[in-house]
Amino acid sequence: MKIKQINIVLENTAGQLYELASVLHRADIDIRSLFVTEGHEFSTIHLLVDKFDLAMKLLKEHGYFVNSADVFALKAEDKPGGFMKVLEVLRANGLNIEYVYGFGEKSDNHAVFIFRITEIDKAIELLKKGTVDYLSSDTIEGKKETSAWKLIEDF
Repeated sequence: MKIKQINIVLENTAGQLYELASVLHRADIDIRSLFVTEGHEFSTIHLLVDKFDLAMKLLKEHGYFVNSADVFALKAEDKPGGFMKVLEVLRANGLNIEYVYGFGEKSDNHAVFIFRITEIDKAIELLKKGTVDYLSSDTIEGKKETSAWKLIEDF
């Protein structure tokens, strides 16, 4: 259930994101999700890609400062209050969200959000109990069709 996310620090100047995307494009790596946290001089790019190992290798070879983080994708009903239901489950279980961002895909009238949580293993236990729906790393990497989302139960 954990999804490997790539984190890259880039100088906050024109063309940096283009160069990064070019490295991935030339290797036929699909960026499945992208989130940028802005800083004054540097920004952090958070990526989900279809070929994690290859992307990490290439980015390091090209001199990028990269590391990885475990994240996971939760599904929320795509209607007002749907995201709140997910947050209520996380809050009720004492889980702290470091950051969250939307994923550019949805299924079954559900929006998808990528979470970085301090106690990811505890969060995964909630998923196993069927508290919330999630998206597998196989779907992120394109190994399964979107219709193969694992549905645990409705909220």
